[in-house]
Amino acid sequence: MINRRKALSRIWRIGAGAALAPAFPGWAPAAGLSPLTIGIGGYTFAYLPLLVAKAANFLEDESLDVSFVNTGGGANALAATLGGSVDVCGLVMSDIILAAAKGQKIQAFAPLMSQYASDAVISVQAAKKVGMTPGMPLKERMARMKGLVLAISGRGSGTDKLWRHLLSLGGLDADKDVTLTVVKLDQMYPALKSGQIDGFNTTAPANNRAVEDGIAVWAARPSQGEVPDLENFLYTILGAKPDYLAGHADIAAKIVRGLTKGADLIHTDPKKAGTLLHDQFFPQTEAALIQNAVSDQRATVSLPPTLTERQFDQNKDLMLQFGDAVNQVTYADVVDARWMKS
Repeated sequence: MINRRKALSRIWRIGAGAALAPAFPGWAPAAGLSPLTIGIGGYTFAYLPLLVAKAANFLEDESLDVSFVNTGGGANALAATLGGSVDVCGLVMSDIILAAAKGQKIQAFAPLMSQYASDAVISVQAAKKVGMTPGMPLKERMARMKGLVLAISGRGSGTDKLWRHLLSLGGLDADKDVTLTVVKLDQMYPALKSGQIDGFNTTAPANNRAVEDGIAVWAARPSQGEVPDLENFLYTILGAKPDYLAGHADIAAKIVRGLTKGADLIHTDPKKAGTLLHDQFFPQTEAALIQNAVSDQRATVSLPPTLTERQFDQNKDLMLQFGDAVNQVTYADVVDARWMKS
């Protein structure tokens, strides 16, 4: 029998502004469970508590029959949600704010990663070339990045903005002092290994794998709270259209409860959480690597979950470094925090 999650991922055929393909023929939700489709940009640790909640059956325990649709990127997940092809989407918080600036109504209702979880690596060869050594202060590390070829997932993407922010800490201009080249997220590790690029930033496990395999060193670790202005930063969220949330408050509450159980497991038993993730979502990756990555990333998942005005302001302030398009967006425009404990 075809695995439903994989089947839904396979039928995704999205281009710019395209809609999700029709529902998988012959598919029906499990008896007694409420069907829910969630669009995600890929199977990465950007969605860590969500993937753990699914793998551990915490969402099913909440009477939710969840299917993930791999849209290949946050912009596609947003488009699918706006078009009604999926119920909920996983996005970086900045995408929600930017959508509001464009008049697109999506609201964050549950946090996923509550620390900026995209860590930067450069190859061992590049580190030797620029003289980067362990223990070197962050600003000095960034000042030494001049001349390197660094991967981003797209112009204006989160990976693009992070490199620009990091490089500015070292006094570098990303448009003049380095080369930013677009590489698909799932191709960044191979590109680094083959020498096509000198570095990349993304969420686990690709960056952890590069370091554990001995081909890269850490250049900057926002996930560990070492980057100014990105400490305790609301990175990724679950979002939905306001009318969906208005009509499905019970579903949203169940999602939040399942996510909270997933976050708790990550904190209390990262090895078990890693094993579950490996078995369901990363079977081609060594189990030990996934377990170690979950342990490494525990600090990125907060308990209890929060969606505060301070977290919104922090995101907005970072975005304002790159233009004033989001200047008029308010917390109330993009956040529905009624499922957060006060």
